[in-house]
Amino acid sequence: MSRDVLANHPSVRRLAYRAMDAFANRCPMGLMRLVAHAVGTVAYIIDPKGRRVVARNLSHFIPARCPEARARAVLANYRNFSTALGEGMRLGRLPEGYLSPERLRLVDPWKVFATRPLKGPAILVTVHANWELLLAAAHRLRFFEQVEAISLTHNDPMIDHLFERKRALAGCRSLLLDRAPLAALRALKNERILGLLADRDYTGNGVRVPFGDAQISVPLGPAALAVQTSSPIIPMFLARCGPRAFTLIVGRPLLVDERQPKHRQVRQLTERLSAVLGRFIASAPAQWVAFHDAWASRPPRA
Repeated sequence: MSRDVLANHPSVRRLAYRAMDAFANRCPMGLMRLVAHAVGTVAYIIDPKGRRVVARNLSHFIPARCPEARARAVLANYRNFSTALGEGMRLGRLPEGYLSPERLRLVDPWKVFATRPLKGPAILVTVHANWELLLAAAHRLRFFEQVEAISLTHNDPMIDHLFERKRALAGCRSLLLDRAPLAALRALKNERILGLLADRDYTGNGVRVPFGDAQISVPLGPAALAVQTSSPIIPMFLARCGPRAFTLIVGRPLLVDERQPKHRQVRQLTERLSAVLGRFIASAPAQWVAFHDAWASRPPRA
């Protein structure tokens, strides 16, 4: 089913999401993963334009001298995304052992979550890679009692509500992007935990910073919120290490330097955060959802 059909026919789009939801929640996990793997493979075959975009994006993390590795990573990108979508659809019904201690390795060298649950205010930041499953893992590990996560609207209340219900099962309250700025600021001032994706500038109001081997436009939101509320930014990344093995990495908290002017604090925090997130992606580039032209040159919006 082409993206144009889904975009131009809301009823077909809703039916597709309902079908994905029903299948993911009613079939065994192993079967869901096999079907997701097959769907990702088919999508890769019939989407030459998308393959080129993914290859361009991954080229910033996979050296040009390794064309075979890049080609394998592009195919894996489609399969990983399809699998992650299925996992997200059954976020509250993952098998008990799916994120068990034997399968989920926690790397937290800075002891950010030595005491659980974490108390706010704090800003948890990750990238578009296994982010829904990261939410489930953090919930299983009791990292927080509740997190308020900014999410992009699907421009369809039914689909937005579907994902809101899924995330609620993992202790997450969704804040849609169009109403997020004030809600996010209010949450932090009320000493809550905020969750953000920070590798994609959806508004066009971001700033260009080094990312991979070039520059990319990233949102200022995480750094601006940290400066306004003196909240730490905690980078996190969930990497898939096998069919049923994961590593959850917690980066060093990024703190505001109140000796600097606020505009400089925002810029420096954004650059430091982008450097960490770039290293996360470089460690598992095939797992980064890269179907957009991340390095496109876009003029900043007023």
